[in-house]
Amino acid sequence: MAPKRIAFLVFPRLTFLDFVGAYDALRRIATMSIDPAVTHRIIGTERRIVDETGLVLTPDAVYEDLGSFDLLYVPGGLGTRTLMNDGQLLDYLGTWGSQRPLASVCTGALLLGRAGFLRDKRATTHHSAWELLRPLCREVVTDRRIVDEGQVVTAGGVASALDLGLYLVERFWGVAARQTIAAQMEYRAYSEVCERRAP
Repeated sequence: MAPKRIAFLVFPRLTFLDFVGAYDALRRIATMSIDPAVTHRIIGTERRIVDETGLVLTPDAVYEDLGSFDLLYVPGGLGTRTLMNDGQLLDYLGTWGSQRPLASVCTGALLLGRAGFLRDKRATTHHSAWELLRPLCREVVTDRRIVDEGQVVTAGGVASALDLGLYLVERFWGVAARQTIAAQMEYRAYSEVCERRAP
């Protein structure tokens, strides 16, 4: 069943592209009338979120009850290293349970792992965090940008957020929806668009 309410978690020292890469694709489900009923909320761990570079984001709510959401998206960034040991955040993630889908990109997987969601699953993350992820999952996948284990989907570093957003569009709303949104975003694989200089 396609989700109707999407929650995006944000926190201090996140990597902004981790968040907005997938957000851009998923928000278009409603704005491009693929499913106008789909809504989203940006939920912060604080009222004012400052990313790794000083960019400021104001979330819609702080630690909002996750009970009414159908999909949870967790970005990565340097802030995950602190939050891996933050009891409030881990307990909050734990309220999501084992029935609804959730996704992470980059080191967001470390938070899902610490909250217990990856215990018996394969997962991926940014290459610099493979060793941190290893004790938190069944297997670290190092040769795929996206790993879909059913309830949990993880993606590699930073730019993988673009791929993950479009992957989630296709998984829940179909190939045609993904193609429509990718075309509007003018998103194609780097290998398809890079003009290489002659030696």
